[in-house]
Amino acid sequence: MPPSDAEKTACLETLASVARLKGDPTPREFEAFLAALNTFAPLPLGVTPESLLHDPRPVDHWLPQIQTPEWQQQVYRGACAIARSKGIDPQEAALLHQLRSAFGLSPELAKTLARQPLRANLSGGTINSALAGMAALIGREGEVRRLIFDYALGAAIVGLVPLRGGGTLEFKFLVVLGLILKMIWDIRNLWGRPQGQDWLAIVGNLFGFMAAVVGGFLAWGTLVGLGVVVPYAGAFSRAAGFATATWIAGQSTNQFYTSQKRPDPTALQRAFPSLRAAIPTDAAISTPDQEHQHG
Repeated sequence: MPPSDAEKTACLETLASVARLKGDPTPREFEAFLAALNTFAPLPLGVTPESLLHDPRPVDHWLPQIQTPEWQQQVYRGACAIARSKGIDPQEAALLHQLRSAFGLSPELAKTLARQPLRANLSGGTINSALAGMAALIGREGEVRRLIFDYALGAAIVGLVPLRGGGTLEFKFLVVLGLILKMIWDIRNLWGRPQGQDWLAIVGNLFGFMAAVVGGFLAWGTLVGLGVVVPYAGAFSRAAGFATATWIAGQSTNQFYTSQKRPDPTALQRAFPSLRAAIPTDAAISTPDQEHQHG
């Protein structure tokens, strides 16, 4: 292995030591780990995130091999990003102090590096890894869940707006319907506009929207009935109904766009452009394992 690859591998192993410091990395830690690895792209031949995380050798084994000042700073920047992804605990703070001492970083430089964002080497491609695809999927599921919650909250706010008089209820229904349609459009775009769902998925989605209507009216009626014995509970009935219907509709839509038996390579490339360069499109449709690598 050329010296440059040996030093780069030491950098990557040091980042892996930070990521696995407290056991298996959480999704947030793994996402930060992948971002830190991308700053060293392209990776040496045969090196993957999986192999890095399963290497048992301690960080003390790798630090003496990192001699390039730029790479030392890059490693420290990535280590800080991984450590602060869920808050720096004393064990991680001690490891960061070890890195500062090994690299001879001044306190001022260390603070500056810790605040700097990671800069990926986009010209070198992206990480080709099944775990990278899994992390992307987990992250996208979180995005969709937060999106649905935001729209449900918006629908609840519409229900709380103190409008009275003829036609206001119908107007609120139209506004909530518009929010639901916009939410469906956004969820579809987040998953790359997949196509080819079978008839079972379509029927299931229709039943999902029926359940959204029924669930909304049940929540509405429950709060109205509760208002008989609990003061002011009835004032939240419309908000509860609108929010419940929007949430169920969002979950049904999300299930619809992820229900295909076989991933849509074109949609996956739209949804995860950062993974597009890692695996050729024609390889994505050959085996299930390769499909998962697309995310």
